[in-house]
Formats: sequence, structure tokens, C-alpha cells
Amino acid sequence: MRASAMAMTTLILAAGVFSGCLGLVLQREIMEDMREPPETILREESIGFDHTFTSTGFDSTDYYNESTMEIDPSVQSMSISFRAQMPLSETFESLIGNETNLIRYVDAKLWAPGSKSAGGDPFWKIRVTQDHPLERWDYSGMEFSEGIWTLEVDARGYGWEPGIEQLTAKDHFDVFVTITKPCIRFAEIHESDDCTFQSELD
Repeated sequence: MRASAMAMTTLILAAGVFSGCLGLVLQREIMEDMREPPETILREESIGFDHTFTSTGFDSTDYYNESTMEIDPSVQSMSISFRAQMPLSETFESLIGNETNLIRYVDAKLWAPGSKSAGGDPFWKIRVTQDHPLERWDYSGMEFSEGIWTLEVDARGYGWEPGIEQLTAKDHFDVFVTITKPCIRFAEIHESDDCTFQSELD
């Protein structure tokens, strides 16, 4: 190992003695050989919402939000997770009613580029009016439409906290979209946890 290092140092010093382009080319080739090869890492990017309702009186409150993410050809997979918690939903519906499903609900949609404006169907959607356990949808081995994708949520819920634990009821939901795509780490410029997405290098 020491002999190899000494030989490399000797070559670099010798290259410095040469004049003109020959010395620079030799030094550049030596430095290139000493660099570690780039490492490809799969990294995740996510968008989504995690919301707990608060309300006053006996009225439910509404919530609307949307978030976007860009999909490029390097994306390898996508996953969507969703959960809704609506405490005492059966009791509330028996007292107040929710026949129209407009008093307490979560309506989430994921739109591919241009599909909403064209009047098309969302890539994924769900609508719940009661508790819904954590569920996940995985998509891989497919080509995703390139461009800006939009996650949209329209919801309404209760957030009662009257000071009596048995009567406390705070509706909550969380929904997240996560994509996985390759990220390149160059040892000479990146820290151990850093990398540059392949799509930024193309």
C-alpha cells in the first residue's frame, strides 16, 4: 500500500516537472484514477397532509388543501398512504345524522398532469365518512406521466374538547404520496448522507 502511494506521489511530482499541456493531462488522469466511483442511492420524496380538526359549538369545520410534486422519467415507484380517525362516529351519526356525507368526511384525490383540467379521472382517490385504518397503495414497474402531479384533499370534521375525556372527539386524517428515485453520491463533493438526484444530472 505504501509502495503504491509513493509511486503515485512520484508520478504527480514528475508530472509537475513537465511543462505545457502534457503535465496537466497526466495530473488530471492520475486524479481521475484516485477518485471513488459514484454511488447510486434510492431516495424518497414525499408530499402530504396530517390534519387534526378543531371546532366550536356543534358545527363541524372544513379543510381544503393541495400540494404538488414533479415526476420525471427517473422515478421508479410511488406509494400512497391514508388513514382517517373519526371518534364516536356511529354515536354522532345516530344523533345528528350524516345521510348526505357532507357533515363529516375526507375526500382525497391524486391527479396526474393535466387530468383534472381535462375533466378526466384521478389517478387515485378515496372518500370516507368513518374510521379508516392505515392503508397503503404501492405502484411500481410502470411508467408515470411526466410533469406536475397534484394531491388534493377536501374534508370536514369535528374537533370537540369539552374537558371531559369521554366526550372528547377530534377527527384526524393523514395522507402522503411518496416517490422513489435514484440519487448519485460523489464522494469528493458530498457528505455521507448527501447526494444529487439523477434527474438533476441528466
